[in-house]
Amino acid sequence: MSAPTDTTRCPLCGGANGCAIALGAAPETCWCMRTAIPESVLAQLPDAERGLRCICARCAGADLPTTVPCGTTPPA
Repeated sequence: MSAPTDTTRCPLCGGANGCAIALGAAPETCWCMRTAIPESVLAQLPDAERGLRCICARCAGADLPTTVPCGTTPPA
């Protein structure tokens, strides 16, 4: 039996992903819903992780702090 997936961790680096959705907040409050993540980054996700865990802002290449407090609006 495998361990449950920690949806609060980035599947690429293992760091905190700042995902509001994983913490039970509304999807529109998550930083990633307002940030374009390059296809080249998304292509690095293992098939088994797609749709299960969010990439962190650092791995996504977003111009945001590494950890974005959930439920907050990232800087414009």
